[in-house]
Amino acid sequence: MTVLLGGILLAAGVMLYVLEPVFSGRGAPLYDGVDDFDEGAARRRVALTALRDLEYDRATGKLDGDDYEMLKTELSREALQHMGPRQRGGGDPVTERASRELEEEIEQIRRALREGLQCGDCGHLNAFGARYCGRCGEALERDGGAS
Repeated sequence: MTVLLGGILLAAGVMLYVLEPVFSGRGAPLYDGVDDFDEGAARRRVALTALRDLEYDRATGKLDGDDYEMLKTELSREALQHMGPRQRGGGDPVTERASRELEEEIEQIRRALREGLQCGDCGHLNAFGARYCGRCGEALERDGGAS
């Protein structure tokens, strides 16, 4: 009888522990507020994610300089290719603006990697100024020492 009562209390404790976030109302945002609805933006986002991963692989020493340059050129070309037929013309101001925006996003990713904004637990790349990971909630460790 005591074992059965202990098992029931243990099961109830586990259920309360698992359901505590639901009852407390706490939560983390599921997205960073940027919505890309058209197909071109989605393809561009995939190419930019691949470029981010490439930057991370270079920063961790998985890629040497020659492989990095080759893959960066290929992925940049692919990202620009998915901008659409109007934006692919040579010397087009739209293409130049898109290329500049792409380079700015790559620089933001590099800066985030340098400043420790990528979560060490889940790998999520967080917004600038974040102190905790937007995906898992862990404290972000900065290169400057304090988190």
